[in-house]
This record gives sequence, structure tokens and C-alpha cells, in this order.
Amino acid sequence: MVKRYYCDYCDRSFPYSVEARKKHINGYQHQKLWTLHYNQFKNFFILLIAARERLQEELRKEKCRRFYSGQECSFGDACIYSHLTVGDLNILKDEVYQENEAKRCSQLQSERGDSSEPSLEKWIFKQSKGGNSVTKFSICDETEWKSLFKNPPGMQSVASLPPSLIPPTPDSLLECNFQDWG
Repeated sequence: MVKRYYCDYCDRSFPYSVEARKKHINGYQHQKLWTLHYNQFKNFFILLIAARERLQEELRKEKCRRFYSGQECSFGDACIYSHLTVGDLNILKDEVYQENEAKRCSQLQSERGDSSEPSLEKWIFKQSKGGNSVTKFSICDETEWKSLFKNPPGMQSVASLPPSLIPPTPDSLLECNFQDWG
């Protein structure tokens, strides 16, 4: 009994030999069906692929002559050539720019190389130089402070809350020694 090779993409089998398998895998029909199979997943998850990767892939491809001449491309999404118009490419470039800006904004200042963030000492010096008292927070008044640090309605009626759930006051933050933290 001769072993047979079954190709899932082409849904056919043939007697197995290394030469026959290589010939089949490099054949046009197998390549087309293999591309169709993987493109169905690629098109399904196209939103998960970064815009930069999609743009690089489209720029590597040549333009489809049939598509750009106004005819219908018989390969559709499986075509190895690009079907994006100039407007589509510009939209994709805008998406890449927006992704890069979002990534840049999400980085920490230290990672970006910005050293414009003042130290605590500089901030205290600036506050005391301006005539503001460092003992009271001038960021917001007492009502704003209470609205910022407010427990959920069910917890407000509990008499003995653990210290981690008690809302801080401006004075309690000033009295805190940061070296004692963790």
C-alpha cells in the first residue's frame, strides 16, 4: 500500500513522494487556496493588526492593473496586488500617525526624555516664593476635596472603616512622612 498525502487546502490527495509534495506545494492552485485560507483570518482580525504593519504591507505591493483600470479583479481580497486608492492610503497614513501619537503620549516622561517635570523641592520653593502657604493646599477648596475623595454610598454609613478606606484630608497628606511608605 502506497502512502498518500492529503492537502487540507486543496481537499485532494495523491501518492506521497518528496518530489510530488514539493511540486504540489509550489503549484499555482495550492498557493491560491492557501492564500485564500489565511486571508479569511487576516480579514477577520484586520482591526487588531497595527496600522503601521498594514501600511508597510500595502506599500510593498504593486498596484493591481485590473482594479485601477476600472475592471473588477477576479481575485478580490486574495489578490497579491494592492487595491487601495490614494485616499485609502492617506487614511491609513493618518491612522499610523494617530497610533504613533497615542504611543508617544502614553509613554512616561522619563522614557521620552522630558525632564521638564519639577521636583518636590522646586514645587515647594515656587509655592513659598509666590506667597502661598505650604501648610494648606491651594489646589482646591474643602468641598472639592471632599468630592474627590468620597467613599461609595454603602460605605459612608459604616462607623469603623479600616485606615486604607478613610478618605484623606489635606492636612493628613502634609503630615505624612513619605519615607515610611513601603
